[in-house]
Amino acid sequence: MTAVRIWLSSGRLCQLAVALLAASACAASPVAQATPPAKGAASDARLASPSSPSAKGGSPSPIAGVPDPSARCFSSPGAGPYVLIGQALYNVADPVHPQLMCLIKNTVAHLYTQDTFAYLRRSGDEATEVVVRSMGSGNESVVAGWTLKLLEGPFGKVGSWTPDGNVAASAVSGTDASGNPTIQIWLFNESLQPKRRMLYDFLQPLTDCICRFGLAPPTLAFSADGQYLASAWPIGKGAAPLHIYRVADASLTRTLDMIDGQAFWSPTGHRLYVTTRRDAPQSWTPELGFQSLDGSNAWVFMPGISADGAWVAYTAGLPPDSLSPPKLRVYVYNQAAGKTRMLTDQARSEVTFVRNGWVWYREEAPCTNCAGQTGPTDKVFAMDLSTGVETPIVFTPGESPSSLNSGWSTGQFWPSS
Repeated sequence: MTAVRIWLSSGRLCQLAVALLAASACAASPVAQATPPAKGAASDARLASPSSPSAKGGSPSPIAGVPDPSARCFSSPGAGPYVLIGQALYNVADPVHPQLMCLIKNTVAHLYTQDTFAYLRRSGDEATEVVVRSMGSGNESVVAGWTLKLLEGPFGKVGSWTPDGNVAASAVSGTDASGNPTIQIWLFNESLQPKRRMLYDFLQPLTDCICRFGLAPPTLAFSADGQYLASAWPIGKGAAPLHIYRVADASLTRTLDMIDGQAFWSPTGHRLYVTTRRDAPQSWTPELGFQSLDGSNAWVFMPGISADGAWVAYTAGLPPDSLSPPKLRVYVYNQAAGKTRMLTDQARSEVTFVRNGWVWYREEAPCTNCAGQTGPTDKVFAMDLSTGVETPIVFTPGESPSSLNSGWSTGQFWPSS
């Protein structure tokens, strides 16, 4: 990286402390690269024989320079519940002793039913299709497809679609009249004419941040009821504010302020939670507009909502002085009670819900290559919010996120409520 320390603090974008030395290298402790355990049959998604594609789907073909999706499953599906953390799918019937179910790479995936998940794959140069895969049998079928590229675009792997396959959204690279690079937001809606249309575009932001948590990721997501699309990447020079479109007619419902940064939808309906560079987050609906969230503090890093929508979990720092990195702690916000609580006054980070009432989070420890800072270790803790007891998670050898090199993100659940 560089000899400059940059970090996110109190929801604001990266701040420079030029006198301090490189920080980003400490974002994670070195971990062993291990292959997933061979638990039963595992097949690559590209090699599996799909059932007859629906009329919406196309025929997959290799594309130079684009990695094929890979979906490998190691255990037969059980009763669940399940959580998808990064690229690893776990059975969390026992959250302290999770069971690895599948590892899904080079694509965007969503849990679909009790024993299936759906993932994206490219179909030729200009199209994308959705493949549903059975965790038990490995059988696959194409259930939707669009003349849009939803993978490997300027937003990365952030393609979004509704479960019925009738609506999809994507970010596409473009140029303006002066030849400047832009990002275009496109919507595909089976019910509209034309079905494929560009909603808006904005200049490609200039982004350079050596942050522990990186810059705020782009937003491109449909509300749970499929009625609205939220899209934004309000960072850097050329940034654009959050746009909210009504899917039914592709009309612009609201443009938010530039200080309204990351956003995520409630797991039901169309309530949007907006993390702002104000002191506290807010919620928004088209019917009621913005509403404050009593008892909330700034949701600084990686905010995520529980499957039932009752809680929000996030990471934040204890107030540092202007030249010190934050001392990371994990928090939850109870919407009904209007209260925020620190889960433990120990160095912890990257908290996420894995099922209703349960969170996982990572241990923080001093880095060997970044004096004065901390980074996540291989140790992951679980907590039942009803008891407040912290318990180290016991992964089967080779099945932890760090061993799998599967990444870490806010959890995606089955069941979804």
